Amino acid sequence: MRTLILLGLVVGGLVVAGAIHISQSNGTIQVSIDEQRLEAVAGRVAREGEEIVRQATTQGTTQATAPTR
Repeated sequence: MRTLILLGLVVGGLVVAGAIHISQSNGTIQVSIDEQRLEAVAGRVAREGEEIVRQATTQGTTQATAPTR
């Protein structure tokens, strides 16, 4: 169930970001993927994730070495 929710969030995010386009006409649904946009979004997400991990690591190190009272 968690996997399905995560997949829904990822696909929804990609639709909002414009990497996935969904259109409907004459009873058919067409899904297209903008590969350049998808790579740009994935790269940005990876960079932001790395930055969050760096900040968390720095905060953890700072808190671990801070003097206690």
